[in-house]
Amino acid sequence: MGRGIHRGLKTNGIWRIADGRPLTFTVADGNPLPTYGVQRPNLVGTPKRNNGSNWVDQYFVDGTVFQRPPDYTLGSVPRAFGAIRSPWSFTTDLSLAKQFQLREEMNFEVRLEAQNALNHPVFQGPNTSVDDQQFGLVTSTSGNGPRQLQLAFKFNF
Repeated sequence: MGRGIHRGLKTNGIWRIADGRPLTFTVADGNPLPTYGVQRPNLVGTPKRNNGSNWVDQYFVDGTVFQRPPDYTLGSVPRAFGAIRSPWSFTTDLSLAKQFQLREEMNFEVRLEAQNALNHPVFQGPNTSVDDQQFGLVTSTSGNGPRQLQLAFKFNF
């Protein structure tokens, strides 16, 4: 009976899927009440996330539902707004290993590991500063990075 290269392969995988986090909306050039932290905007409608193909350039269907409040007032948007969340993330790390028996107490192992094996970008949340030029734009990805491969050899005796 022949032994093929595919027999005795070991595989491992780590899949991480995370839902988005609540967003925090602010007013960049507002004048907040002293000791209350940054000023938050007023909510004048029902905010909705854009689920179309251009959600990176326009995260909100209608960004005008968030408006700058008058100076020295509290905005109506809560500190953490859970109705709209940051993008979800999905990462995959995989490995494949094979041991070759050399003698009774000796073997040789070859292992291939891939971080971010499917090369998925993980997007950060959109700009949530209401009076900023880039409000609603997703401008960065997390430190997930591109796919990385590692090949390892191990001799056991």
